[in-house]
Amino acid sequence: MISSTAELKRRDCLRLGLAAAALPAGLMSGLAASDAQAEPGAVLAAGPADVMADYQRFLNQRDVLQLSDFSGPYSRRDVVEVALFFQALHRGGWRAPLKFQDMPSVERLLRELGSGKVVSSSTSYWSEDISGAEASVQLSQAVIGDGEFEAGFYTVESNSRAMSAKSLKDLQGLSALSNQSWLVDWRNLKRLGIRAQHVTNWELMPKMVAAGRADFLLAPFQATPDLSLQVGTVRLQPIPGLKLGMQGTRHYLISKIHPDGANLQAALNTGLQQLRQQGVIRKAYMQSGFFNPRVSDWLRL
Repeated sequence: MISSTAELKRRDCLRLGLAAAALPAGLMSGLAASDAQAEPGAVLAAGPADVMADYQRFLNQRDVLQLSDFSGPYSRRDVVEVALFFQALHRGGWRAPLKFQDMPSVERLLRELGSGKVVSSSTSYWSEDISGAEASVQLSQAVIGDGEFEAGFYTVESNSRAMSAKSLKDLQGLSALSNQSWLVDWRNLKRLGIRAQHVTNWELMPKMVAAGRADFLLAPFQATPDLSLQVGTVRLQPIPGLKLGMQGTRHYLISKIHPDGANLQAALNTGLQQLRQQGVIRKAYMQSGFFNPRVSDWLRL
């Protein structure tokens, strides 16, 4: 049995949405599987390092289970998805503490889920991302429905040619950065006839756009006053008046191999259904800027 001290610690970690070891802000990720095994009852999940660090900054010691306002500094789509992940699990009856491991790519995530080393992702992915891995990876209920995902064409303000684009024809004269493993993004760029360069690492893309090695990248709209996206030292802005409608649904990914996978899926789906019925999911996406009324009249490609 877990001691009373450990149980109190576990409850506090779940309440705050922290790793089981109550790590300082920004240090939730990068944990080895052995770290999770050292804490009784801890389960290893996966999250991108930058998202988990910004999630800690966004939370700023607030109780994630009591969180009802998803706006503010560091709020964005994938950050609020971590908060929704914790809230849904709790509502669904999940009580085991979670630790997080850095997950730099969807390919690595699928390998870790497929081997049972991690139980789930903490952010959403396209249903198509598990193509070929269906035997070992399963989906949660959709958190983003078909056609709900809209992206901006993000560039640097100094790129006057990109910022002045007004039509698909103008975009076709520009170049984009993406990742071939992001099947939906890559397919949509090809559908539009836009030249795309493959880059494996997301964090490199804004730097390459700033350096003039490409004109833009795709990114969700932001809650900032001017819709701008800050990535490190690079500030990106959407090309005004144009947006991309992405077809497909997005889900949390869950291991079929991990011994806790079935229980986590059941708890997560129960909680997501409640959050959806109560309007919490839509509210979180709107307050993070992802569902953004300020671009409602922009040309959807």
